[in-house]
Amino acid sequence: MASHPKSPSTRPGIQGRSTDELLALLAAAADPERRLAAHQELFPDVTNLATAENVLVYPSLREHVFSALGTIEGQDAKYTTAYGSESLRKGIADMLRPLFSQELDWRDVFGTSGVSAALECLAFALKDADVLRDGDRVLLPAPYWQGFNWCFEQRPGLLCVPAHLKDKGAENFELTLEDLKHAYRTQPEQPKLLVLTNPNNPLGVNYEKELLEEIYTWALTETGMHIISDEMYAHSRLTGSAPEFVSALALDAYREIDGARERVHVVWGFAKDFGMSGFKAGVIVSRSPAVHLAMTGVPDKQETLSWFSPFDSLKHFVIGRMLQTRVGDKSYPLELMEQYRGLLTTACDTVRRELDKHGFTYRFRKGQNTAQFLWLDLRRYLPKLDAPEIPAHAGPHFPQPDRIPGEFAGEGGKTDAVTLPLLFPEIDSREEWLRWALANHAQVQLLPGQLLSCAEPGYFRLCFTAVETPEVVKSVQRMAAFLH
Repeated sequence: MASHPKSPSTRPGIQGRSTDELLALLAAAADPERRLAAHQELFPDVTNLATAENVLVYPSLREHVFSALGTIEGQDAKYTTAYGSESLRKGIADMLRPLFSQELDWRDVFGTSGVSAALECLAFALKDADVLRDGDRVLLPAPYWQGFNWCFEQRPGLLCVPAHLKDKGAENFELTLEDLKHAYRTQPEQPKLLVLTNPNNPLGVNYEKELLEEIYTWALTETGMHIISDEMYAHSRLTGSAPEFVSALALDAYREIDGARERVHVVWGFAKDFGMSGFKAGVIVSRSPAVHLAMTGVPDKQETLSWFSPFDSLKHFVIGRMLQTRVGDKSYPLELMEQYRGLLTTACDTVRRELDKHGFTYRFRKGQNTAQFLWLDLRRYLPKLDAPEIPAHAGPHFPQPDRIPGEFAGEGGKTDAVTLPLLFPEIDSREEWLRWALANHAQVQLLPGQLLSCAEPGYFRLCFTAVETPEVVKSVQRMAAFLH
């Protein structure tokens, strides 16, 4: 088994933050990914496969883009259009058009500081247009990315409600129109917004065109809902996987149903496909006049929403250079995404072989897509409710102070032990115990499924692009050694 992580009481954070600051962040941060970031600073030896990041394309970006950026000139440090200059928006549209829709118009593309900001901007734009009001429900197939809760609830004041996909039997988390209809009909108030993530996070699958046509036709003709299609992982496609990705912009329902183009909105960003999560660069694609008005602003009356979450000048500098980069006579971004498909496939196949070798169960059907994730079923490793390792009243810390193993103690021994706040108090204590045990004993961090609104405990998301593939393989080996 690998060596245990050093004590947080004897090591400063990698960003220079004190242990007390990091412990306070662990205890106070609302978003799980911020807590994971603090935990990673405390324990850098723990491999973080929980956070959705992509290191596979970085070597190519370093060679073709980052190493050739040159000097930031004076004009690059000045104010620029908050939602993206005309040339930048045209470059993004050109890059997305082959995969999304040949009809994509650059004038419908608006830059924001990440997809989280894009989602929030859409919510505010629809509120300004009286489509949404405080307390309106947002329908999301579950499990879903936990960040949707902050994007729609914290400032826009909406309410996220999960449409739980069946995790038992032949369906095994398959999205169906019936699941959505049931969730829609059983709400005290009818939802006003439907959010679909395609490819899905955390399941990774692409949705079939026929299914999407059914869902969009129902939502657009039998309900008053607007639809947001989060297509963040659009280029994260395995070679030969089926069905192929289909954007909302390419659906017949979007093209042919009256008013559909005003009620369907797409978000995408550079964080996942291009591995630029720290750049916080996202876009809205929408033909809605209400969204256009909110994103461009109203002279002398209302500033663009991107003013508060801009596609700033440094994003223009780096991403603009990337969009302009050529390899021979071809667009570098498009060539990179073709290369990425092979890199992603190799990484996924390698990690799946290791998981199979050690008898792990995960959701995968032959030929399907996985985006950047594998959805692990670790329910058989959950402790029983009355297991002695789980205190009856775990409180805000877990395990109890007198049960903290030596690896969490200071070098002075038990008297210097540090009590770590419970990382995820909002989930089933058995699932949190298993996450804690894997991080502590196998030095692998996975994302618990209940953080993603999974109805049943014991599922975990493994992001196999978060670190180099050999390290993911070693992580699976350490998990197997501990669990088996």
